[in-house]
Amino acid sequence: MTAPSPERMIKQGFLPENLPPAISSVALWPFFQDHAGGYLTTQKATGALSPYNASKRGNQRRLFSLPHPSFFFDQSLFFERNWDVLKTLMETSPGSLSVPQSPVGGPRALRITPHSELPKLRLKALSRFKFCLVTDVARFFPSVYTHSIPWAINGKTESKKDPKYNSAEVFGNRLDFAFRQAQDRQTVGIPVGPDTSRATSELILSAVDRKFLEKSGKKTVYLRHVDDYWIGGNSIDECERHLRDLRASLKEYELDINELKTKIVPTNHVFGDSWPSEFEEELVSAFGDAHFGRRRDPVAVLGKIIDTSIRENDDGMIKHAIRKLDEHRLWGRNWEILEHFLAQNAVQFTHSFDYSARVVAWRIRIDASFDSRLWSDVAQSVAMQGSGLGRDSEVLWALWLLKELKVKIPKRISDLIVRNNNSLVLGYLAHLYANGLTRDGDLRDKLENVANTSKISGVHWPLILEMEHLEIGRRIDALRQEDSPATTILKGTGASLVDWDAAPKVFEEEEGNDAPLHAIEDYTSDYDFDDEDDEDDFDDEDDPF
Repeated sequence: MTAPSPERMIKQGFLPENLPPAISSVALWPFFQDHAGGYLTTQKATGALSPYNASKRGNQRRLFSLPHPSFFFDQSLFFERNWDVLKTLMETSPGSLSVPQSPVGGPRALRITPHSELPKLRLKALSRFKFCLVTDVARFFPSVYTHSIPWAINGKTESKKDPKYNSAEVFGNRLDFAFRQAQDRQTVGIPVGPDTSRATSELILSAVDRKFLEKSGKKTVYLRHVDDYWIGGNSIDECERHLRDLRASLKEYELDINELKTKIVPTNHVFGDSWPSEFEEELVSAFGDAHFGRRRDPVAVLGKIIDTSIRENDDGMIKHAIRKLDEHRLWGRNWEILEHFLAQNAVQFTHSFDYSARVVAWRIRIDASFDSRLWSDVAQSVAMQGSGLGRDSEVLWALWLLKELKVKIPKRISDLIVRNNNSLVLGYLAHLYANGLTRDGDLRDKLENVANTSKISGVHWPLILEMEHLEIGRRIDALRQEDSPATTILKGTGASLVDWDAAPKVFEEEEGNDAPLHAIEDYTSDYDFDDEDDEDDFDDEDDPF
């Protein structure tokens, strides 16, 4: 397993997953490459996390966070320098399915076991047991005590004796420091989204696993995927003992069990659901050339999928259906029906809107038919609703689709976005303004007012970055104020997170000049599973919305 380089981490491990193709951190690396020899963060350098509110299956939300890139650079450099030691620590957990790998290629700097493989792995590991303890860690990422990072790396006793952030012996203090300085020195929580957080979470929970096996016995059979646990037992009493030992092990790292999601079930209950394959068969039967048995009624099949999704409160089923339609290339002759299926789902199940946006943008780019008025109305409806509720992911995807449709953003929508959405969304809105795709002549002033509530490495650093890049931030105080060299490293460089002309990902995957045959790329997100039951992975920060 090769060490992840800071270059790869900044380019492919920094931003949240499942963003529109126009949002990318690739262009940031040239401004850090000359500093690869040493850490940037000093005690005077502090920043704030910029939140990004994304949709999640079951009408819930997931809160990602973007640290200023300088702090992320230091976190990445720490992993590169100490990868051999850290990798060994992570690999001491025999039941872990989330030891990060640093693949040579692929869309992310670090990857873990795909969610689609979990049912098979649970079957292989737990088939000998009658019962299974299913649990996870309560609000894991927001609850991480940053000082527990060196505890996991260097030991709790040694770390408490030597708290210096630049200690040579307790070198884990440096990673603790890089996280704390990125979030105004707060010691509670690490951001969700960056690959450095994924690797750090594995370091901590690998240490928890070692404690758990000491208490429960080295023959205990368990699986863990990030903070989700499945522990085998031949009786309910045995599973309850495992729960007691796991809770005690977590408490040593200032963590606790999520009681609401803890249960002891017959083991066959954790081997996966049948609906994904059933949906696929029915869609192919209704819309494909080859079908299973008699041909099914297309509208009835779509209606069943929608009804099941509503009954189960699982809009991930809708995304699964859209992906299968795309994988089997069923859009062509069925577009008259499927276009309206996509439109209805986009407004009814906004968690699926990014897939609908991908399909429409793909049809625009390959010069296929689509109803431009319909999709202008749908995208504006999603943007209006999402901005009113502060739903960042839906609004960002809607803005991107409106840009692909060449539709100007009405003032009523941009006003709500300025009032309620996060800085990454506002940064993209600034590009729409600069490219003549907004209708509010005062929008620049409104964006400047928002930017002036933040320092250059503060909560609105993405907006400040984009306004400086576009040369429309004439009155942003943070650009005129002195700050630490670390937090001003991007100042005046013209760096940007927006690649305005970027094509959908499927066009990048296609070799030559041939138009892609699919609208949705193979990989969209490890946080968004559309092909099986969601086991609430990474859900510690989720809240109903």
